[in-house]
Amino acid sequence: MSQIRGNSVKPLRTIRIPWFDNSDIIRSLNKTLIGRITNPDTQNVGSLVSMMPKIWKLDDDRVTGNDLGLGKFRFDFKREEDILEVLKTEPFSFNQWMVSIVRWEPGVHKNHPSDITFWVTLVGVPTHLWEDRVLRRIGDELGTVREVDEVNARVKVTVDGTKPLCFEIPVLFETEEVDVKVEYEKLFGYCATCFRLSHDKESCPESDLRKDVEEERDLKMHATICMVD
Repeated sequence: MSQIRGNSVKPLRTIRIPWFDNSDIIRSLNKTLIGRITNPDTQNVGSLVSMMPKIWKLDDDRVTGNDLGLGKFRFDFKREEDILEVLKTEPFSFNQWMVSIVRWEPGVHKNHPSDITFWVTLVGVPTHLWEDRVLRRIGDELGTVREVDEVNARVKVTVDGTKPLCFEIPVLFETEEVDVKVEYEKLFGYCATCFRLSHDKESCPESDLRKDVEEERDLKMHATICMVD
């Protein structure tokens, strides 16, 4: 039984895929990175797939890329050491907006991949509290802490790129509350209104500027209709 929706025919029931042994497929992907763009309006996956190996200074015989659709892509490497060197250059960006690129692993999550790893400087932490436990505790509010740099009050943290970034955290030090500023290294492109990585301020659903633009557009459309009438 099927139903016509728009220009396509879709099944009414969810298709269930039976289990099968896909261990060979999984092994074949052990040198694969998978990624996803954050801003489809300004980032073209085809261009990214073509340009990233050049940025990484890798020839076609060492890595190949493919567009997976829905803003996702993959890079298949010949050598493990090349993958490790590429991952050292994170976070990744393309066309002045962030990109999530991670090591491939089995999974069917809709938003996968979304992880982006930044070095973050925590500004405002009293110098005498620049200690692993303190910095790590603050970093835990941002995402998953990977490393701590006590000398410079920094944490390396993996955040969910589909969620708004956090730029300020109120922290109670002893008896005084301090607003700790969060500075992301190598951060490109985010909305100054809602702090998401998927659009700029002009395109933000929460932006007054966008509302003004839409209202102006509606007024022009109304004026045109009146003129036609």
